[in-house]
Amino acid sequence: MAVVIDSSYALACMLPDERRPQSMGIVVSEILLAPFLWPLEIASALRSGARRNRFGPAQAGALASSMAGLGARIVAPWHEEPQRYLHLAVTHGLTPYDAVYIDLCLSERSPLATRDPDLSAAALRVGIHVHS
Repeated sequence: MAVVIDSSYALACMLPDERRPQSMGIVVSEILLAPFLWPLEIASALRSGARRNRFGPAQAGALASSMAGLGARIVAPWHEEPQRYLHLAVTHGLTPYDAVYIDLCLSERSPLATRDPDLSAAALRVGIHVHS
């Protein structure tokens, strides 16, 4: 089975000062899927962490390599229409970025691994199983 992994979950798995998700062993043993924006979210979070002195630039690079080591398959958008993501975002009270995760889960009929409470709640409302 495949699991859609978001950046909050991946970061919780890899950052040294984060509490590891209890479901981590189950999730990382599955085929991981991530939307096209996932690498940018990871890079942004690592850049912010380094700028806030949470870790150094060298460690940020090492963490980026570790993220790549998760082997998440990056999935191109299913829809090219901004209206699709706007509709999902408004319907579920999410950002369009988070709505992409809902769309991918529904398209792939896959559970979601996230630490984001708003995204988790939206996923559960539409019947998506959530690993938190």
